[in-house]
Amino acid sequence: MKRFISLCLALASAAGAGAVVGAVRPQYGGTLRAEVDAAIGTPDPSSPSSDPAQDAARARIATLAFESLTAIEPDGLHPLLATAWQADPRASRWRFQVRSGVVLHDGTRLEPWQVAASLRASEPAWKVAAEDEAIVIETGEPLPDLPWVLADARHAIVVRGAGGALIGSGPFRIDRVDLSRVSFKAHEPYWRARAFVDAIQIDTGRRPEAQLADLEAGRADIVGVRAIDARRLTRRGLRVEASRPLELVALVFEPHRADDSALAWRRAFAATLNRDAMCSVVLQGEASPASSVLPGWLSGYARAIASADGPRLSASAIGALPIDQRTVVVRVDPADLVAQAIAERLAVDAREAGFTVKVQAPVGLAPRPDARLVRIAAPATTPDRALAQMAARLVVRGAPAAAAPPASAALEATYRAEQALLDRVVVVPIVHLPQLFGIGERVGAPSTAVARPAGGWSLADVWLQGGRP
Repeated sequence: MKRFISLCLALASAAGAGAVVGAVRPQYGGTLRAEVDAAIGTPDPSSPSSDPAQDAARARIATLAFESLTAIEPDGLHPLLATAWQADPRASRWRFQVRSGVVLHDGTRLEPWQVAASLRASEPAWKVAAEDEAIVIETGEPLPDLPWVLADARHAIVVRGAGGALIGSGPFRIDRVDLSRVSFKAHEPYWRARAFVDAIQIDTGRRPEAQLADLEAGRADIVGVRAIDARRLTRRGLRVEASRPLELVALVFEPHRADDSALAWRRAFAATLNRDAMCSVVLQGEASPASSVLPGWLSGYARAIASADGPRLSASAIGALPIDQRTVVVRVDPADLVAQAIAERLAVDAREAGFTVKVQAPVGLAPRPDARLVRIAAPATTPDRALAQMAARLVVRGAPAAAAPPASAALEATYRAEQALLDRVVVVPIVHLPQLFGIGERVGAPSTAVARPAGGWSLADVWLQGGRP
């Protein structure tokens, strides 16, 4: 486990060196108003969903009320509701000591049997049982990274109360769930310390344009921000906070452009990308150039990933190609303005090399594209698991673009798997994006900031300047 802990020591806060913002001292009271772009349906973190945007919004909201056994912090893996853990030699039987004295939202004490029941619900394949003041998890197959797995929001501890009530141990308790709004109240006996704000009101299903307008008009205090809008907020004197880079934007070639006979053609096309200009101009400095699938802070080896080398088409060879081979149709999500902006810049870069790029953002049926611009979240976990999850979504006609590393693979094996994925130039990383949040004028926060380095909000230590609104 030490190798994974050392790898994630780089989880430093993107804004952690800042001084206390706004008010001289924290103040109690008031209702914090936040907005997210997706409708969440239910704040239950273990609820299944096929929509990545909904999953991300639910995880961000659920962490306010529900805590996991472990947590990923800026300096690595930390205990949360578990105070210690140990495994047998096979790493298939684990014992986690449950933190004592934790008061749930209904006023009762958290018991190990409740922790076991919650984990059985979120992962039915495990055998989980309470044992004295601990729980025992039998995974069947060796799982040496289980403490990292348990930090995922879907494994947060949820106690099922009467009538299906969701009871947690976090700094805020669920007060009301409506179709487009989730309300929380501060949990007075929270085991760490009571939150500064009295309540949080989160409007869901708010389009990015509406969130931006609400923040500027003072109707919201914390909203999600797109990289293409960051400069607009800073010019108005509002703050933008960022996590570590947590999302890959990549070009994935379709099957008719992905065979080995087109390798030199793909290398030539990939070489036209000006990633630095995309980050500084299009994405307004709120992105990092990507030469690898995993962001550097997560893998520790991103700089060692070699760009695909070998024969590529010269400018004269590109000019001599038939027009259909010089024309590249790139498909983007019609609702994703960030991806469209990247694609338009990609078209400018490719034109200088002799290619013609047509950006396709269909809302219905459309001609077959040559490549797709995709956005894939990089989970804050061990490198092998992060690459496995991301590779599963980098698909060509339903088949993974390259074999993912095996579970619990050594770092060297993970590096080789990622290099193999990139060598064929079917997947071309472009940029890594952080989560961005716009912060309103009323919000005060300590140097730990609102944006967690590994994604999501940190709202327990946020206060409202002037107290109650």
